[in-house]
Order: sequence, then structure tokens, then C-alpha cells
Amino acid sequence: MNSLNWLGGKRFMLAVISASLSALLLSGCDDATEEVVQKEVTLSPCFWVGPYNIDHPERNFAYPDTGANYWHAGYKLPSGAKLTLNGQYPYARYMSLNSYRLDTSPASSLTDQNIVPDLGSFNPYLQGAERQLSPRDFTIEIAQGEPDGEGAPNTLYDYVNSGDKSVLLYRIYVTDEGRDGLGDVPLPAVELTLESGEVLVGEQACSALQVDTDNLSIPLVPAQTYQQVRANPAVEPAHNPAVWRAAYNGTFGFQCAFLGRCDGMPERQVTFYANADNQYVSTFLNNDFGAVAVTRGKLPSVPRTLTSVPTYDERDSQLRYWSICQNEYYSQAVTACLFDEELTLDEDGYYTVVTSLLADKPTNATNECGHNYLPWTEQGDGFGRVIEGGENRLNEALLIVRNMLPKEDFPQAIQNTSMPGDEYAVMGDYLPTTEYMSTEEFESLGCSQ
Repeated sequence: MNSLNWLGGKRFMLAVISASLSALLLSGCDDATEEVVQKEVTLSPCFWVGPYNIDHPERNFAYPDTGANYWHAGYKLPSGAKLTLNGQYPYARYMSLNSYRLDTSPASSLTDQNIVPDLGSFNPYLQGAERQLSPRDFTIEIAQGEPDGEGAPNTLYDYVNSGDKSVLLYRIYVTDEGRDGLGDVPLPAVELTLESGEVLVGEQACSALQVDTDNLSIPLVPAQTYQQVRANPAVEPAHNPAVWRAAYNGTFGFQCAFLGRCDGMPERQVTFYANADNQYVSTFLNNDFGAVAVTRGKLPSVPRTLTSVPTYDERDSQLRYWSICQNEYYSQAVTACLFDEELTLDEDGYYTVVTSLLADKPTNATNECGHNYLPWTEQGDGFGRVIEGGENRLNEALLIVRNMLPKEDFPQAIQNTSMPGDEYAVMGDYLPTTEYMSTEEFESLGCSQ
């Protein structure tokens, strides 16, 4: 029997599009208490909702990266009005703003280096720039619709029609040590110029824009559909040895993981409020194969910024940012991540990342021994599946590796994969490999340094 027909044909296709490895980004919604949401809105400028990160359980979804913080703005631009954001470059590795189409795919983006500073201010993200200089102000115009041609400088286009809701996302990665999650600058302030010429700011502007006060929301695979798929004993997304795959789109990702259909030439279509500057490879894990999963690979070079280095220097970098995260597949929650500057490497630039349940953690899975450690999620896939005999299936996990903004002379970036199965041929040593061991087997390896 055809599996897609068995699962409900078109309804299944629509369902699976809403959850897959291409959803490695910010979106989704868990119910937050009224008290928590109200506090966040009160403490944050009225235009923005957030932060979305691991410290806020009600906003830990869609595989967020613990090296980053995210805020979203949802609004409706009044007819004939003009929207302006007045911000400051954060003390951080990376910053961007993205707008999104109604289908949640990226529409228009402005990344830090491409934002021209205000007259008399400095952009700290340019090669050779002094990172601690101020003032560091910028102004961005939010234009309705699509650009006619290349678009104007410092302009973000919302790609929606008059009266439709627009969505923006503001992202900051790796704030300098000692800085807060915003990189010690305010969130961009909103300024609304009405068709009449009247200028509104603050709460008045937010009221006129009908801004969101709730978290972003995105549908998961329906619970009944997921339970039905996973009830099939032949369905096992994890393999031994582990298989790392690049993300393409929702339908393909689900079919490959749970139906074994991994061939063809799928379209790489990022949706679900993705960051257009990132691409991903991932692998499912199952500790039935071994209590300890050991992942190795070569770390691309990045501009080092964590310790508030005085000058921005990316001449020798291959990516802007790299991370590896341990996640729950169904709930989309992140358990823990390690980003590039946090990793302990060997003398050749290779990392070893050990992941296990805390009870199974090898004694030598420490930085002092040359090994990095990620705790295995205690909730498995986050769905709470129960198997025969009433036992919860908490043995699964999902590892995700991100590549951000590769240099043109770095052909081994995830962004250069083009078809399923070409990951190793393209990425070589930069593609992770994962093998399983017992705790005792890994401890027998001792220290690597």
C-alpha cells in the first residue's frame, strides 16, 4: 500500500510541510502564562516580542540556537504610511533583520555588513573596523510590497499587500563577553509616518500598526499523524552509523526521515521564518545503538569576537558562524548547543563532541581531555510517545550543525550541497561523522591532550 495514501494523501502532505529539518529556525508557539507574556511585553519596546531562546520555555521551539537571541514584530502598515526603524549595531558577532512572505519564507533581508550607518556613526562589522567605536547608529526603512529592481539601500521590503500582516525577525548571534543578549544596545525603535505627515513613535505607533503581543505560531505535524507514522516498527530515522543530511524542504525532510524516500532533486526552499544566511545538516540519534554518540569533524574558521577583540577581522575566516545543537525533533526544543569559539579542538583543528544522557556521561568527556560535551535530551523527541508495555520512548535525539554566510572561496560549506547524498563529496572533512560507543569504550580512549 502506498504510504502517502495510507497517511491521508494531500492532508498529510500539508501536515508534513509544517515540520521538518528545514524548520531549523525561529517559529512556533507554546502557550505562555499571561503573567510571563505581559512581563516580557512590558519590559520590551512595544514593537518587538521576545526574546526567543532557551531561557524562555514558552519560546523554546523551532530549533533555536543557544548562541543567538531572536525577536519578532508582526504589524499591519496603514495605507500610505511609512515605517522606519532606528537602531544601533550590537556588540556581537552578527546581526540581521528579515521580512517574510505570507507563506513564512524569507522575503527581504538586511545583514549587518550591508547596513549603511547614519552620518557620523560607524559600522563595526566591516573588515578592519574598530569594533568598540561609537556612535553606531543606523536607520532602516520598511517598504511595502516588492522592490522595483535591486531595491534602495537600507530598505527592507515586506512583500505583502496593503492590509496584510507583515512579519519581521531581528537576530543577534554571539554577544561579546559581559554584554547582555541585545549586545548592550536597545532594540530598534519604531517610527511611523502616516499619510497625513503625522509622525508617531512608541506606543502610539504600535497602536496604529496593530502590533503582535503574542508569540509567533506555526503548526506542528498533527499528533495523531505523527503517532501513526511512528507506530510503524519499520520507521526508524536514526541509523548506525549515523547519516548526516542537508536540509531541503519540509515534505522531503519528513519523507526521507520517516518513509525512507531520500532520492530525487528536492527544491531547497527555506520557510517557517528561516534565517536566509544559514544552512544546515543534521542527523537523528538513538542510544539503543550505544549510550554515547561521538561526533567528529573539522571546524571551519570564523572571525573571533567573543572576547571583545578590538578589530573586526574576517580575512582568514571561512564562515561567519558555526554551531552544533542537541534538539528534540517533534517539540523543536533545543537542549544545548556549542558554537565555534566554545569548542576545544585538536592541533589540526578537529573537534570531538560527545553526547549522552547525564547518567552515561564518560568521565573523560571534558574540555581538559580535549573533548566537548552536549547533554542528551531527557525528553527524547519531545512527543512523549509510549511503546508497548507503557515505556516512554526517550532514547531519541537530533543533532543539527549550522553554517552561516560562507566565503566564496570556501567550497565545503553546506550551502554548496545541491542534491541528497552529495554531502560528503562537497563538504569532505567539514561534514560531521558520528559513531556509537558504550560509556566504558569511550573512557578507555583516555584524554586526547
